[in-house]
Amino acid sequence: MAEHDVIVVGSGAGGGTMVHTLATAGVNVLLVEAGREYDPETEAAMFQLPQEAPLRGESTPDKNSGFYDATVDGGFEVKGQPYTTEGDGFGWWRARQLGGRTHHFGRQTPRYGPDDFKSKTRTGRGEDWPVSYEDMEPYYDRVEEIMGLFGPDANEAVYNSPQSPNHIRQEPPAPRASELLFAKACEKMGIKTMAHPTAILTSPLHDRQACFYATNCIRGCSIGAAYDSVTSQIKPAKETGNLTILTNAVVYKVLMNDAGDKAIGVRYIDRKTQEHKDVHAKVVVLAPAAMESSRILLNSKTDKAPNGLANSSGNVGKYLSDTTGASLMIQIPSFENLPPHNEDGVSQPHLYAPWWLHGEEKEKEGDADFIGGYKLEVSPYGGGRFGPPALSDTFSQQLYEQKGLYGKKLKAHMRKTYGSFMTIRCLGSMTVTEDNYLTIDPELKDKWGIPVPKFHWKWSDEDYRRTKHMYKSLKTLAKNMGARVARDRSITHLEGGKINGRGGTTNHEVGGCRMGDDPKTSVLNKYSQTWDVSNLYVADGAPFVTHSEKNPTLTIMALSMRAGDNIIDRLKKGEF
Repeated sequence: MAEHDVIVVGSGAGGGTMVHTLATAGVNVLLVEAGREYDPETEAAMFQLPQEAPLRGESTPDKNSGFYDATVDGGFEVKGQPYTTEGDGFGWWRARQLGGRTHHFGRQTPRYGPDDFKSKTRTGRGEDWPVSYEDMEPYYDRVEEIMGLFGPDANEAVYNSPQSPNHIRQEPPAPRASELLFAKACEKMGIKTMAHPTAILTSPLHDRQACFYATNCIRGCSIGAAYDSVTSQIKPAKETGNLTILTNAVVYKVLMNDAGDKAIGVRYIDRKTQEHKDVHAKVVVLAPAAMESSRILLNSKTDKAPNGLANSSGNVGKYLSDTTGASLMIQIPSFENLPPHNEDGVSQPHLYAPWWLHGEEKEKEGDADFIGGYKLEVSPYGGGRFGPPALSDTFSQQLYEQKGLYGKKLKAHMRKTYGSFMTIRCLGSMTVTEDNYLTIDPELKDKWGIPVPKFHWKWSDEDYRRTKHMYKSLKTLAKNMGARVARDRSITHLEGGKINGRGGTTNHEVGGCRMGDDPKTSVLNKYSQTWDVSNLYVADGAPFVTHSEKNPTLTIMALSMRAGDNIIDRLKKGEF
């Protein structure tokens, strides 16, 4: 019955890595993608001006990051594909195109550190991953060699923030003026800064060009400088002759054999014909993004798995998390009336400060009454002289602060202050608890009649304390930069001893099928293979056990490659 060796559902960071790993090893792979074909070389909107777009390129429900965002049929709202929430609320961000959200994301790709994989061992809280940094290090190396990235010299690494070896990493772009001021301010706080590991090329690699600082990377990259799975993995996999791509195919169920112990394929809806179709393979890999993997498994229940497939532990859909964050808009008087100068660069920070209080003793010294830290950085698109977005921010800030200012006086004030406004921000850990999970809504269905997920979300007291600490650090940083706070989000973000705002808005949601050493408390083993179905794997963000301050994409890819190696080994042994 098997038409292919492996079916991979989803083509983003996890799915793209999986098909590349398998196809280049000679495995026959079918890639099933819910969205349409997408070729960044011909479709990325790198050079269009705001005046060429509806509403001057402003956000709309289906383009929440702006009209030129590379996302197709995606965002927090997808027509005909709703979801429900309760508690503090959750925003489910989706992409519907070949390559998924790898065309849209910021390309920040730090490695998880040794402590991030062993939280329980270090703190006595949470759970340890069934893998260590030593297990993951060679996979980080291999993924980085394919995707390409710039970063700091490996010798600059600080505790629990390992950096790429120097033979892999490329030279980072020079810091901007605002980032040099940021670095001096951090130094006053005893905090070390360095180049941020980022999957954007500063030198050519694998027939891809170096970045020439055109536009924001969330528009997609037509020259291949910014990593995306289509350019770096799916196209090379296709060239092997071992990869077949099926687009516009919305998978909603894993098919099982009569005995109920083996996956035999998947069932999907053809978006063009609305037909329900089946495809078959020896192995099934789910990688449509973490929340969708949980939904598919819960909707794949059978007589022998009445609570959902691979869910004997009862943990499918549980222990969700997202990155926490904080930001301040500041204004720096010393940057007023500066002559025009070049602030070109990639659309991400050139410098950042990794968490400086790792380790229990340091956390106590730093008055950090929480486990899991955060990083500090200057947002390039939150001010400075970085093109039209910064001009727009300056203009809106003048209207916000200088009510009644208009005409020549407004123009003069903007000329004076343009380049002096910027945003400093934090991205941080989230405490993983039982309070964050998804179930299947008992009533609501999508336009195809498939039950939709219901998200249950609640910020913990520890998340509140961590975020409060972020704002304290940001305000100290602003003072050390000689700046005044122009807008303080903490006024509305933190109120009444809790975080106000929904989860998911950072687009770093992970969990739902966590891995572990015990099938009674986890969904997957250390190779991302489900305990209950030996030929079913999950290779997106769902396997995550904890959520550190590091962006999750690189770890998603490394876990996927590790799972791919396991599949290859088992195929060779005839275990499927």
